[in-house]
Amino acid sequence: MRQIPIVKPIITEKEKEYVLKVLESGWLVEGKVSKTLEERFSDFVGAKYSITAANGTAALHLALEALGIPPGSEVITTAFTFIASSNSILFIGGIPIFADISSKTYNIDPDDVRKRITPKTKAILVVHIFGLPADMKELKEIAEEHNLFLIEDCAQAHGARINGQHVGTFGDIGIFSFYATKSMIAGEGGIIVTNNEELAEKVTSLKNHGRGKEGGYYHYRVGYNLRMTDLQAALALAQLERLPEMLNIRARNHKIVREELENINVIEFQYVPPGYTHSNYICAPHLTKKGLNPQRIIDELKKRGISARTIYSIPTYKQPAYLNIKQTWRWAKFVDYPDYSKISLPNTEFIASTHFEVPIHAGLSEEDAKYVASSLKQILKELY
Repeated sequence: MRQIPIVKPIITEKEKEYVLKVLESGWLVEGKVSKTLEERFSDFVGAKYSITAANGTAALHLALEALGIPPGSEVITTAFTFIASSNSILFIGGIPIFADISSKTYNIDPDDVRKRITPKTKAILVVHIFGLPADMKELKEIAEEHNLFLIEDCAQAHGARINGQHVGTFGDIGIFSFYATKSMIAGEGGIIVTNNEELAEKVTSLKNHGRGKEGGYYHYRVGYNLRMTDLQAALALAQLERLPEMLNIRARNHKIVREELENINVIEFQYVPPGYTHSNYICAPHLTKKGLNPQRIIDELKKRGISARTIYSIPTYKQPAYLNIKQTWRWAKFVDYPDYSKISLPNTEFIASTHFEVPIHAGLSEEDAKYVASSLKQILKELY
């Protein structure tokens, strides 16, 4: 029986060649290769500035830090994502305020964002979940109307666009991840993008112990060591060159699965609005009725050699770290956090409890994608 993993890093001779060159150069830390990656990534997304970082979470932390958001400020975000998004708000002493999502797109709902703005709100942190762009037109209007920073978490959205404009370039600052499961990988690694020169300079300084442009041992602010190595950059650079090809394969595989199941009314896929380009990072349909258990489908897929899973089945505000935040987080001595146990977001909780992921990664052949689609269709007919 064939075995289809949920993710599969695709490493070619190009990646090996680029990494070997770095090893042979003797310069393993951040250097020329990282700089080349920054320049080419800026070209890819259409941003003036790109700054590499140790990982996607570090990139988010640096972005929030560079914006100068004061401790005790509220930042509105989504709970249907990886915990790093809201944790980054905690790192700067901020207060994550969770808005509900759209049950059609799984992205943060602009109407619910509006309801949660208070005098303490300083920013909106948007996540383009699974690679589908959020409603940036509405969110940008809200941010401008209330003088809020707009931060884009594009960790899952390499190649995602709205009417041709790449995500990460709509707000004040955006970040991408090169984690080992992403569409473009470096094992770890991340990058910050912005069109604001001052923000770019602050991020560059903050990630490198607060150094100035001249380098050396002049430190102008308290900073961190959140640099990317040239080894990571070499992997990422090779992956960036191959990214269009890999995105095309993901798009093909995603299309095969969606089209095979379009008439099965027990599940729905993320709605992709006109003009939106999904990055096809994750294919995660949801069951349409409460009480239907995605784990049954996952178990049946695994019997057929297909890896599947739920991802964000626990909304962030239900995570133990947030339920116990007043007792366990150091900033709680100075910042009044809400009682997250009292939060209930119906769309977030519905999608969290009914979604499941099937593989569409670039390591899948067309035949594999058809096998995934036909197997899922058969299972759904048998179970429901």
